[in-house]
Amino acid sequence: MDRVESRYRDKLRALEECLLGYGSVAVGFSGGVDSTFLAAVCARVMPTRVLLVHLATPFATTPEREYSAPVTVTPGCEHSVSVAPTVECERSVPMGDARVDAATGAYPDTALDTPQATSFGLPLVTIDVDPLGDADIRENGPLRCYYCKRMGFERIVEVARERGFAEVADGSNADDADDYRPGMRAIRELGVRSPLMECGWRKPEERELLRAWGFAQWDLPAGACLATRIPCGEELDLQKLATVRACEDYLHSLGLSAVRARLIGGTVRVEAPVEDLQALSAWGDIADSGVSLPAGIVAELTARAACPVEPVAVLYGKGGMNG
Repeated sequence: MDRVESRYRDKLRALEECLLGYGSVAVGFSGGVDSTFLAAVCARVMPTRVLLVHLATPFATTPEREYSAPVTVTPGCEHSVSVAPTVECERSVPMGDARVDAATGAYPDTALDTPQATSFGLPLVTIDVDPLGDADIRENGPLRCYYCKRMGFERIVEVARERGFAEVADGSNADDADDYRPGMRAIRELGVRSPLMECGWRKPEERELLRAWGFAQWDLPAGACLATRIPCGEELDLQKLATVRACEDYLHSLGLSAVRARLIGGTVRVEAPVEDLQALSAWGDIADSGVSLPAGIVAELTARAACPVEPVAVLYGKGGMNG
């Protein structure tokens, strides 16, 4: 047992005992920090009694898709898959690096850090879901997250029951109890368990252990679904989601970690956490409300979004539009 794991020995034991108490479990698996950590612990203590269920949805961000890609297969087919650190770590280049071209966003082809660890195999089922086919979700009202979570986990519960798994679990953790998450109501109604929350696990702790175990996902930024970038009450469609995705993909390519591209009234507004605003300030001027985006970045975003882009990036506040 390494030094990091030894610090969490008692907490890990409690989580392992909780999972063993389920008998068998189907885990909603997105490929993010929480579900990867939960899958990793399941594989340690009950590898033959676990099923991962991945929901393929247009609401998923590109980083989430990329990190679930090694375990995403033909929808509806079951496979034995590796959920191990076979994915290369996210490229990280400081925004202020003189080698980065501010006009184009290009950065040097630096070496990627690929952690090494023993892989583990778990069965996976991937299910296609169409949230935009549900009017309650498409209309994007205050309970959109509830309806969407309910739709997805109803499918997961159905698969679990068909295959004889005693419990269904999600990756909600103790941090989520402090946030506004209407989807938690759907989880409770369906009888889905949240073992990370039940055992008091928080995301920084999960990240620390995933890093020690060699998982590239340890540093994956938290990211709410793309629907949260559209104001509540404004109907969702594939074009709006594609606009948001195109802008965020470009911003991520610049090295920004947890950036959001909000689509408000047909205009894109960039929101970023403090560390990303500080990085942007190496290229743009500090404004009263944020940091002025360089003209090259605004032009690229405008071309990708095919709509106007606000020229100032503002501070991202968690919970704004619930994401």
